[in-house]
Parts: sequence; C-alpha cells; structure tokens
Amino acid sequence: MPIVDLAGQPDHVREQAATLLVEAFDEPRGWPTLATAQDEVARVIAEGFARAMCEGDILRGWVGGLPEYQERVWELHPLVVRRDDRRRGIGRALVQAFEAEARSRGALTATLGTDDDSGMTSLADVDLYTNVPAHIAALRDLGRNHPFLFYQKLGFVVTGVMPDANGPGRPDIYMSKRL
Repeated sequence: MPIVDLAGQPDHVREQAATLLVEAFDEPRGWPTLATAQDEVARVIAEGFARAMCEGDILRGWVGGLPEYQERVWELHPLVVRRDDRRRGIGRALVQAFEAEARSRGALTATLGTDDDSGMTSLADVDLYTNVPAHIAALRDLGRNHPFLFYQKLGFVVTGVMPDANGPGRPDIYMSKRL
C-alpha cells in the first residue's frame, strides 16, 4: 500500500483520518468528538505534515509531524492505525515515512509523547516527583502492551516524563530518537 500526503487526499479520506482519532485511541482517549479530531487533522496539516497509508479509498492509518526548535526537532503526532490493520507493519511504515520526511526538512531529532492515562505502565499511580530518574529507569509495561514498547522497537528512547499530565498519577512519557 502506498504512503501518500494526507493534505492532497480527497475530503472523505481526511474525514476518515479524523474518525480514526476518535475511534482508534482507546487508551488514551485522545479526541472525544469528531469536531475536535477534524480540528486536529487540519492543524497538523497546516503546521507540519501528515502522511497516510491508503488502500483504494480506505485509510488504513496516518502519521503527523509538527516542527519544534526551529525545525531541528519534529514531533511525531499523532500516529493512528485502524484496529483491524494493527500488527501488519503499517505503523512501522508510517513511522519510517515520518522520519524520512522530518530528515528531508532538516530534523536532527524525532520526539513524541505517549500518554499513560489508564495505568498501563509502572509510571502510573505513583508520585514521580519523589525520584523522576529512578522511576524512568524502572519503567515497565504492566502487561497491556503500552505503545512505548512499539516505539522502543523502532529505536526511540525514553527522554523524560510529564507527571500528572492527564490527571493525578497519569503521566505523559516522552521518547526521542536521533535522525
């Protein structure tokens, strides 16, 4: 399946991109309404770039990139793949497309945040402020396959956390990768 520029796709494909944000983010629940998801798709396209994997008129997944630090760093935001298409290499291919595009724009680093707002990791439900480095060093999945495991397989490393980003005991996990 080809990877294409989401901005150049027909309206119904961009609408599928918004629908995926609402329907495919179980944990965390990222975009509660179609309107907020439509705004997010438009924002990512306007401020950065978005790449999509399509099969005919069906969107299988998409990834966005947003510039930071004078475009030396690009944030991977968001990455979403249809539930029935997961574990088929689509996410990996989209991350690779993101990395290639970010590199072509002069990026030195890729970064992302992967929330734990449902207690999937050892960073949830603890006071991270007691010793942030020790908690990060001891990070582990609690058996529910948190997305940080996927990103680790692709070469990303944990570079920090934002304690309580999603409420008490619900951090955001920051990961980065040299490009």
